[in-house]
Amino acid sequence: MNQFVASMRRACAVLAALTLLSALTPAMSRAQSDAKPADPAVPAATEKAADTGKKAKKAKAEKPAKVAKTAAAKPAAAPAKPKVEKPKAAPKAKAPEKSLEEQKKEDGVYMKGNDWISARFGWAKRAGQFNGDGLVGYGVGYQHMINRRLAFAVHANHDVVGHFGPHLDEAVSFTAEFQRHFRWKGAVRPYIGLGGGYYAEKYYRTGDDHTSTTGGPHISLGFTSAIDDKHVIGLEIRGARLDGRPGITDPTFGTAEDSELIWTIKGSWSLAY
Repeated sequence: MNQFVASMRRACAVLAALTLLSALTPAMSRAQSDAKPADPAVPAATEKAADTGKKAKKAKAEKPAKVAKTAAAKPAAAPAKPKVEKPKAAPKAKAPEKSLEEQKKEDGVYMKGNDWISARFGWAKRAGQFNGDGLVGYGVGYQHMINRRLAFAVHANHDVVGHFGPHLDEAVSFTAEFQRHFRWKGAVRPYIGLGGGYYAEKYYRTGDDHTSTTGGPHISLGFTSAIDDKHVIGLEIRGARLDGRPGITDPTFGTAEDSELIWTIKGSWSLAY
């Protein structure tokens, strides 16, 4: 019985397979008969689409051309502020010059514009071991007060700058100098002078009297004191460095040196006007 049932199952399965095959065969034949040739436009469209895609990719790959930047127009500069000139300071007005009476009362004989005429007397000496002893010197002078501190002076002097007994060494000088006067609290005022001059020198009573000329600068240091509004007394020390007289030999004073130094110390009396 079991074998029969199994045989029937096999037969049913074979029958079913045959039936399925018979059903598929007409369908496949109909499908093949109904199939039409492919439309030739489709590949062209596909190719066109492919070309469009490539161009799109290429366009993406290419960088866009740089657009030239146009310089933005700068705003017009604001007009410069006008310079305001500061008012110039008014020049200081000079104090009016004091009257002559006021200057005379304040400065006395040292007032601006005053003139002095002076007489001088004292001692003179040429420096050096073989120039003999110093002796007397005297002279006259003129002085103008440029202002109460500065003066210009000229002098003429005759000085015996050396002697051995009756043998004399003389110098006659004509000098000019500028003086700076200093005001002290007391009546005495010191001054310093710088100048120079011309000197005529002579050996006298030596048996070979010889005259020569020379010159050079000098410096003066002095003190003056007013006795009243017209008269002044003073004392001055002066040193003059002169060019020498090389080649001159005197029987008494020997051979002259290349340079000479003359010292004078003189008192003075002056009339101011």
